[in-house]
Amino acid sequence: MRKTWKAKSGIAIATALVITTGVLTAPAKAADPVTITIWTFGNVIQQKLVIAYKKLHPEVTLSIKKSDLDPLNGTNMVTACTARTGPDIIAVEVSYSGYWRSYPKCFQDLRAMKTSTANVSAGIPEGKSATELKQDYLGWRWEQGVAYDDSVIGIPTDVGGLAVAYRIDLFKKAGLPTDRAAVSKLWPTWETFIATGQKYMTKLSAADKKSGKGFIDNTGTIYAAIMNQGTEKYYKNDGTDAGKLVYDTNPQVKKAWNTTIKATESGIGTRIGQYTSDWNIGMNKGTFATILAPAWMMDYIKAQAPDTSGKWDIADLPVSGGNQGGTQLTIPSYAKNKQAAYDFIAWYLAPEQELEVFNTYGLFPAASSTYDDAALLNYKDPFFNNAPVGQIYAKGVKQLKPIFEGKLQRAIDQAIGAGLGRVAAKKMDAKKSWAQVLKDLQKVINN
Repeated sequence: MRKTWKAKSGIAIATALVITTGVLTAPAKAADPVTITIWTFGNVIQQKLVIAYKKLHPEVTLSIKKSDLDPLNGTNMVTACTARTGPDIIAVEVSYSGYWRSYPKCFQDLRAMKTSTANVSAGIPEGKSATELKQDYLGWRWEQGVAYDDSVIGIPTDVGGLAVAYRIDLFKKAGLPTDRAAVSKLWPTWETFIATGQKYMTKLSAADKKSGKGFIDNTGTIYAAIMNQGTEKYYKNDGTDAGKLVYDTNPQVKKAWNTTIKATESGIGTRIGQYTSDWNIGMNKGTFATILAPAWMMDYIKAQAPDTSGKWDIADLPVSGGNQGGTQLTIPSYAKNKQAAYDFIAWYLAPEQELEVFNTYGLFPAASSTYDDAALLNYKDPFFNNAPVGQIYAKGVKQLKPIFEGKLQRAIDQAIGAGLGRVAAKKMDAKKSWAQVLKDLQKVINN
């Protein structure tokens, strides 16, 4: 323990010195000012935690630049890696992780980093590398931040999780059960989910149908939900870094495509695109009764439809658990402030902070060490009719299996999404649109 002694009996001791265990030393030097630059999107970096870190570290300035996802994780990052200049931290969304895991040279291997003494007082031990941090996180989410040469290029912020947000009042009006357990039992399969939607549609008036009301906000969201319930998407893990493309042979792809087409052609969805002004208005007006909602979407619904508080609840996803979204925080290999960046990431993504973000903003922790925490399991959201959202989303993400993601993951998703969009807009039938998808993907692969 450090003690400071005053000069006695004419013994002159310089006031600039203190005695610690009998040794004269200078007082601790104030930490040098440092600016950590961060490229991010959406609400990955939460302002409340930025303020908390600033209180812990007055010497640290967090310079945060937000961009749209695709240019950030696409062109911007490619340019930065090529030029070897850019920020200290970049948020990489999981749809791009397959691509960037192929380029470990663009990132600092976090196994080689060690936490400093900077956050010891905040509960982050000194000397912890990513190897030691790994044990706190959900296994399949951690792997999404591991490059194909086994270097650790990112630490997960959250896991999207996926469940069904539904309007209690609209279900009641349609004569459907409203209790969340009973609602979950309505759709053990995607076929019964569609059938429930068709039953709901029979209860709408002709005027409601004409105005564009539907059971689900957008049937296109079903595709990704089904794909994430499998064990393979567009690549097969064949023991190589690149993997083997199987988008044209994996039955899960056609299952997801066919089920989404069936839902679209059954007429249970609206024609509203997500994250548009019409979608936000639709939440308030009751234009749709269900949304396939990842955990992070709960906060979005609250923000866009505050007057619907208590009218929503959360039910299980058909078949099994689900996931949509999630992010890794990475440190580029060309970052100027790697140590400060790593100390921030280790603190920001520690289980305690991820739990705080969940309780405040609804982002579900990727830190699986929190899944038995009473603060998570007992958390109920009054906006969603006091649904035990911690228990619901924890159960869902535990059911998922790791999926090998390859370099062209995002590009293939976009091509298939465009194909589904053509069918929904009645520009092509499903058979012709799928044939067009295969042609478009050949161009992507050969580019």
